[in-house]
Amino acid sequence: QEEFPNSQSSRFIDDRAVLNHPIARAELASIVPIISVFARHAPRHKEAVIAAFNSAGCHTLMCGDGTNDVGALKQAHVGVSIISVPDLEAKQRLANETIDALKAEEKKERKAAKKNHFKKDNLSNKSTRTKRSRAERLERSLQALSEADDELAFVSLGNASVASPFTSRKTSVKCCKEILQQGRCTLVTMIQIYKILGVNCLVNALVLTKLHQKGVKQGDRQLTAVGVVVACLFLLVTRGKPLPKLSSQKPPSSVLCKETLLSMSLQFTIHFMAIMAVTYMSDAYTDPYDPSMIPDAQFNPNILNTATFLVTVLSTVNTFVVNYRGWPFMENLNENVVLFRSIQACYFVLFICALDMFPPLNQLLQLSPLPVTGRPEFRPHFPDKMVPDVYRTNEENIIFSLMLQAVDMMGFRITLCAVMLLDTAMVVMAEQTIRSAINNWCY
Repeated sequence: QEEFPNSQSSRFIDDRAVLNHPIARAELASIVPIISVFARHAPRHKEAVIAAFNSAGCHTLMCGDGTNDVGALKQAHVGVSIISVPDLEAKQRLANETIDALKAEEKKERKAAKKNHFKKDNLSNKSTRTKRSRAERLERSLQALSEADDELAFVSLGNASVASPFTSRKTSVKCCKEILQQGRCTLVTMIQIYKILGVNCLVNALVLTKLHQKGVKQGDRQLTAVGVVVACLFLLVTRGKPLPKLSSQKPPSSVLCKETLLSMSLQFTIHFMAIMAVTYMSDAYTDPYDPSMIPDAQFNPNILNTATFLVTVLSTVNTFVVNYRGWPFMENLNENVVLFRSIQACYFVLFICALDMFPPLNQLLQLSPLPVTGRPEFRPHFPDKMVPDVYRTNEENIIFSLMLQAVDMMGFRITLCAVMLLDTAMVVMAEQTIRSAINNWCY
């Protein structure tokens, strides 16, 4: 009476007005989370229940097959319409029950045969007839399922399909699980694509800046090869399939979540250290008076360009390996066979080029021959009495001298391969540590 002061309104209140009233919705929102089953509801009651779940902060999915579900389908965050054909439903149910019974019977006989140590030579005619009969019944059930699926293709969609964004030509609510699996797989795929793009953009910006400071640039063939490889890897990443079992663990809800930002920051930091180490190492073998080291001059490959190119491509491939999510939302990297083999091929080619084992490949990619050992001709005191660069800080000079000592000890090519291996190992370990920490903290 406080809400409806008029006597006439207090005597007769429309059910729709009551269910849509803010006080009623607030009460329903506090009650619905503790209820498991809602049965025998009118269309307006279904709509009110979905609206109450939404008010309680839940994400709702509604599955319906008729006109009486249209209101609830519109209220839900995800609406799914299915086909309602009682005859076909009964036919499918009977066929599925028969198949399950036959499988259980066969499993039981196999256990009994294993327990009694039956041999093939001692099988009786009765068991042979039983197997033949079971095979015939299984074939008839599979044929019935196939016929039911073919008939569903010609059934017209109901009115619920107009109000729902998803429509399934099935009579089972199993499609709801498939939507959740596909949705999680799509969300994880998009997040990992954004992470790959973000880290690659930062790495490329760093490399281009360092090369421009030295008057060096990348070749057209190099950029073309990297573009083709990255495009192919992105295509193969999107071909990852969801797992058949729905996991209780939830995927990240946004690209800007703490896990994603922390992962990208650590990956870029590791790649930054690897690129700077290779840059310092290559400086000793780069002639500062080389006429081709001018930003607007014609491209001429040198050791600095070659080494930074190899490390940059390795960092790009590592971003695909590290950021591929896999279990528990989609198949693992080794199960996505084409992507896995492609990444292995990329690693193989990179280390072949770093070791200069196949010179025609280096020439195709416009890579300069890398030194094995020895001192640069224009720096005869390398590395014992290297004069510090006045343009570097004290810390940079220390790193520079350490890298030169490593090159003098192991050789340029081996040191370059060691930096590439360390970069790969460190980003993989960092990503695994972040994921395990987030999982332990959340679950």
